Amino acid sequence: PFMLSFLLGAFTIVGFEAAANLAEETEEAHKVVPFAMWSSVILSGVVGFAFLVALNLASGDIKALSASSTPVADIVTQTLGTIVGDVFLVLVTFSIFACGLVIFITTTRIVWAMSRDQRFPGHQLFSRVNARTGTPLAATVFSGLLIEVVLAVFAGLGIFANQTSPLNYLFSAATLLPAIIYLATVILYAGARRKLPPSQGFSLGVFEVPIIILAIVWLLFELAIFRDTSFAAPWLYSLIMVGVGLIYFVWLLVTHPAVLSTPPRGGEEQEPGTIATRG
Repeated sequence: PFMLSFLLGAFTIVGFEAAANLAEETEEAHKVVPFAMWSSVILSGVVGFAFLVALNLASGDIKALSASSTPVADIVTQTLGTIVGDVFLVLVTFSIFACGLVIFITTTRIVWAMSRDQRFPGHQLFSRVNARTGTPLAATVFSGLLIEVVLAVFAGLGIFANQTSPLNYLFSAATLLPAIIYLATVILYAGARRKLPPSQGFSLGVFEVPIIILAIVWLLFELAIFRDTSFAAPWLYSLIMVGVGLIYFVWLLVTHPAVLSTPPRGGEEQEPGTIATRG
């Protein structure tokens, strides 16, 4: 239980990289995006830590809370009353909606950008920008359907596989998979950072190497926590997703090596109703 408590940090400090996925639509992205990322990490850490301390101080009957399916809401209600507890649940609902919206936007943006660079299956369709709305409509619809499929899979665990905690599986997988992606990103960056062009507007300076080391240590520690057998389903889902990605990457590497060797076309304008093509 003590080690599993560290997952609260993993659940809290996640998703900060979403700001980078929308960098092409951001003015002065070289300044705004880094600020958004590091400030979100700091705010999430400080506010999340303060909230957890408050919950622990007001926890009361641990056995009763352990048996509850909504322990946090129970603590808030018992401490501050029913009205505040209901308001808290409303805020949680809005927060979940906001997080889902960010995930939806991020997924759509990645699908469209990879399709524009011919690095996504069906890029001829998903790279289109709708002439009427000026948005990547096909990529948006596809992303929405994909999200629904993922939700249906985890819902199916509860309905057909007689699992009692599909929501916990979903939350765990939504933390485990990003941790794997973060670790791969940090390792790849550490290996290629000297080959990258100089950064503009933001630099870690002398703190870059220590932060890379700390990030790798934390991510390895986080993944080690998930070794418990109760996380078998999230691990299976995450490994399947990683496996699918690796298979597609190898296929691109073998069949379309030029696509992977060409820098992304970030920042280029595209007329509505057109398909992004390479020169």
